[in-house]
Amino acid sequence: LGPTSGQSVGINDGDEKDAPKPSKTSKKSSKKQKTCRLTHADFESMDVIGQFNLGFILARCRNNHLWILDQHACDEKFNFERLCATTTVHEQKLIAPLPLELSPSEESCVLDNMDIFEKNGFRFRYDSKKPPRHRLSLTALPHSGSGGDGHKAVQFGKEDVGALCAILGADGASSSLGLVAGSGTGADGSGLYGNNAVRRYAGGNNNMEGPSIVRLPKAVAMFASRACRSSIMIGTALSEKELKAVVRKMKDVVQPWDCAHGRPTIRHVTDILQTMLTDERAAAQHIAGPNLAAFTQAEVDDDDDAE
Repeated sequence: LGPTSGQSVGINDGDEKDAPKPSKTSKKSSKKQKTCRLTHADFESMDVIGQFNLGFILARCRNNHLWILDQHACDEKFNFERLCATTTVHEQKLIAPLPLELSPSEESCVLDNMDIFEKNGFRFRYDSKKPPRHRLSLTALPHSGSGGDGHKAVQFGKEDVGALCAILGADGASSSLGLVAGSGTGADGSGLYGNNAVRRYAGGNNNMEGPSIVRLPKAVAMFASRACRSSIMIGTALSEKELKAVVRKMKDVVQPWDCAHGRPTIRHVTDILQTMLTDERAAAQHIAGPNLAAFTQAEVDDDDDAE
């Protein structure tokens, strides 16, 4: 992934498989131009050139490098991080407490991290009179909505307690129910092997700077799906103001280099400094060139007769 805020990312401008190999005489000079640097602050100062093919944004950074941004992936990543940071998972109270049978490690994990479980929509009742592994019961489960708002509802159950315990390190890597952190997490909360968003972001910070909330794999998949569906789509024509807004807000994204599903948001095209200098010289020569036309006396007389 990309760097944290304040750092820069190196983009290799020569890793295409079919790119021609440089000659021996140009190897030394090309090595110096292979890598360019891009930071979060560069998104603020980028000069937006325009939209390409109704899906991509061409922009020039302060170092005169040309970049191409995927308008959908950029908007999706911004929306995904916003949802992860600000969404409150609602809880649905149960009619009767739902008994749990956890491993000793899981039971201790829930008690030690009760605030994390509550932020994810779980509520528990603790009964010290019951034997170990049976002292906790669920009184509320996470609730994603009925799906009437256009979003597919995600079902949460007691197995998600084990999944969150696995993320927090109880019993090493898996829960007493055999759940590995990140499993069973399709875009709607179903599925067997999960998706890219879950593998990349479920479980907390994942090299992301600043405070983060440990999220259930199902919640991460849900946020990624909703961010994707609510973002600017490929094929949408954008005004200059909208193009600039897409680029500018990337400076506030913690990991702006790819979307939640791993699709690149930005790629380096080329260094256009030499092209700009060549164009400026050509324009200067055109302006400074001869601006007087030479006419013969016969041509002048013909023009006078015509008048």
